Amino acid sequence: MEAEVAERFKEFKQNMADQCSSKVGMARLREELAAQFGQVYVKFAELESRLELKMTRLEANLIKWFVATSFALVSVTFAIARYVH
Repeated sequence: MEAEVAERFKEFKQNMADQCSSKVGMARLREELAAQFGQVYVKFAELESRLELKMTRLEANLIKWFVATSFALVSVTFAIARYVH
């Protein structure tokens, strides 16, 4: 297990040395990371807008349900009151 971890660490160090051996390599790595993070931010923004849309629809449906239930209860109450009196 330790030999495998040591081998992975050596590979990682070599890859980092290959990529970051010059300022150009560092700039390229920084540019790639920035592009990847930009894509992640776009995905989060899309997800957030879809969630807000779903929440708005759920809130609207809930309000409609409350109003319809209130009208139904008032109608039943008036119907009962008409027959009782």
